[in-house]
Amino acid sequence: MSAIAIPDLLGRFVSTTLTFEELATLDAHELGSVNNPYAVIGLTISNALVKAAANLNSSSRGVALESKRSIPATNQKQIDLHFAKTQGGCGFFYRAPRSSSLTVEALDNKGTILERDLFQAEEGYAGIIRAWAEIEIVRIIAKVDPLDIAENSCLYIDDLTFGRELKAGY
Repeated sequence: MSAIAIPDLLGRFVSTTLTFEELATLDAHELGSVNNPYAVIGLTISNALVKAAANLNSSSRGVALESKRSIPATNQKQIDLHFAKTQGGCGFFYRAPRSSSLTVEALDNKGTILERDLFQAEEGYAGIIRAWAEIEIVRIIAKVDPLDIAENSCLYIDDLTFGRELKAGY
């Protein structure tokens, strides 16, 4: 339905915001199915490590998530968000030094891409809002050129906000 570049647009949802500050003691640890602090709220994050001193230009600053590695033989950094219940909107602050672009894909429960949006390189806010709650996976991809630079660059996200239901009056 639409890409969003400011967090205020998610205000129409009953939402959850994760600042990742509570993960500071897990610095450099990988998140995923084995180490999943957000399982209780139905969220699994893959291809990400906790970075305690990331200091993004987000509301909470401090702790963020860092892409684990490049997709083999590509110039891409990627973090995946898997929701147990479909969501209507999702957004986050990001930093991807030396990136040429940031792509956010929203996928349904069958893995079909519902939407793919391109955001400015390097740093900003990115998100997607759909007409109804149908987002099960959000794939965040930073493209870095050339390949040798991609191996030494990172993608960071912070202050992840997501919502399933609209607030009364929307």
